[in-house]
Amino acid sequence: MLQLYKNEAITKVARQQIEIRQMELDWYTTNYDTMAMQSAMFAGFAFDQITEPVPEGTDLWMEVFYVTFTAIALGFELCVAMACTFCCIFGKGLALRGPHGARSVHIAVDNMQAQQKWIFIQFVAGIVSYMLSHVLQVWIYFRPKIAFTVSIPLVLFMTAIVYYIKYIVEALTMDDKRAITGQISAWAPYERIQDLDEAIYRPIEMRASTFASGKMLA
Repeated sequence: MLQLYKNEAITKVARQQIEIRQMELDWYTTNYDTMAMQSAMFAGFAFDQITEPVPEGTDLWMEVFYVTFTAIALGFELCVAMACTFCCIFGKGLALRGPHGARSVHIAVDNMQAQQKWIFIQFVAGIVSYMLSHVLQVWIYFRPKIAFTVSIPLVLFMTAIVYYIKYIVEALTMDDKRAITGQISAWAPYERIQDLDEAIYRPIEMRASTFASGKMLA
């Protein structure tokens, strides 16, 4: 009877740790969902923009830079949308159905944390490229005086966006080494306990299946 109570206590604490890691998993999933929706929207705008023909007589260098920035924006935003989708699907799938129990949850959360920084960089790079392509688009479709007038606020807003992104990131983010996680290292030995169904019932089932197959062959 004491063994059952001890196992119940260990299982209860392990489940509480998983609930804490679930909060991290949900937070990363929300971040990925947000970036996926926004990047899909910008990718749609960039696709409409790149399929629109450039007026004849446009300077070659301007046309090349315009199409290049638009293609970069489209590529980055599509990469972000696909990466976020895969992280949400396979990350939560690994945490829920992983063969190593709590260790699978740790692997899923840690990898989603590691990928978030690079996906966010791609997301911001795509937005900056999209805004630069719009500055060039103004010079392509409007007269120089009007293009110059419109370019001034566009450049100012783009500079302000980059500045506030940098300010917010520096103010609200921290180094991964200093961040607190929900993993309790003291419980690592208990995370190596196998699934009872996999460890006990499945071998019996496989032996029975092997015995039945041998009997049929005989």
